[in-house]
Amino acid sequence: MSRNHADVIIIGGGIIGCAIAYDLAKRNVKSLVIDKASAVGTEASWAGAGILTSHASTHEPYPTLCRASLALYPTLAEELRAETQIDIELIQSGTLSVFFDSTEAAGLIGLADRRVKRGFSAEVLTAEQAWQLEPELSKSIAGGVLFPEDAQVRNPKMVTALAKAAAKLGAKFQVGNPVTDFIRVREGGEEHVVGVVVNGETYYADTFIIAAGCWTGTLTAQLDVPIYVEPAKGQIVLVETMPPLFERTIDGLGIYIVPRADGKVLLGATVEFVGYDKTATVDGAKQLIDAGIAIAPELAQSTFVQTWVGLRPYAKKGPLLGYLPGYDNVVLASGHFKNGILLAPITGQLIAELITTGQPSLPLEPFQPTGV
Repeated sequence: MSRNHADVIIIGGGIIGCAIAYDLAKRNVKSLVIDKASAVGTEASWAGAGILTSHASTHEPYPTLCRASLALYPTLAEELRAETQIDIELIQSGTLSVFFDSTEAAGLIGLADRRVKRGFSAEVLTAEQAWQLEPELSKSIAGGVLFPEDAQVRNPKMVTALAKAAAKLGAKFQVGNPVTDFIRVREGGEEHVVGVVVNGETYYADTFIIAAGCWTGTLTAQLDVPIYVEPAKGQIVLVETMPPLFERTIDGLGIYIVPRADGKVLLGATVEFVGYDKTATVDGAKQLIDAGIAIAPELAQSTFVQTWVGLRPYAKKGPLLGYLPGYDNVVLASGHFKNGILLAPITGQLIAELITTGQPSLPLEPFQPTGV
């Protein structure tokens, strides 16, 4: 790969872009990852809670995609540890979803029943059984459903590991400046991108992938294709409890409680459509803390550590995976919303397969980007 030419240029160095770079590198395809930030994984990929859940009971394309990605994690965690000596802290302890009243109970128990009938795992628990698993849960809960296959990872470590593993296999990284222009030619009725401009310099490739999260639309607009990927603000609160209060992720009252391997606990996350505002607010933190204490009163005694905000990429028909309309060599991989961490392994695999063989192992038609 010459200094200014790659097989593939990936615009976006979050977990999706780095996963694609890694999967391409394993197939001997050399990529250049370009990101406007000074390091990889500094936006939503860093800010998320690292939850890996797939609770849907159907065989529809999106739940199938989620389950396929979850199944890739154990092997990927070992691969990355062997390649990079980074432990992404994959913890397969399940999620306990709790309910407080009959309405919540009906929804969760119905979901559990449908899952079991279709061959997926779920276990309905009485309040007593839930307290046996997690003694710190509120005495006000009416019961719960255990999803034993759910897991979690430390997403900042995972992005770092993916980037490091990709680099070891030949991927290059250009960080600190945005793509400001595309160099295009028209061939046979289709637009064809031949290069991108970064800080006044042109970088050339055969294929281009836009994996820029909620900034994807600003890039497709430069290609005259309006794709709407909206920022969905999510605030998280980090507290510390010693000794640890929980063994598994707890889900309820519209929030999740994630116990990390280092003894800290995440409370997340708000969903706010307020544009590109990354301000952490007292109100956002209060909502999360109040719900957390309602689920586990002992959290009121925990030490407050910090709060932060990330911007998830929300697309109405997301995720958007496939060729950009009107272009034969520009691929989108964006709009993963709340499941970017979960879907990174399968997205990397499918986009790499699309580019190298044209035959992804799961159909991408349901996720085909369409201009608005």
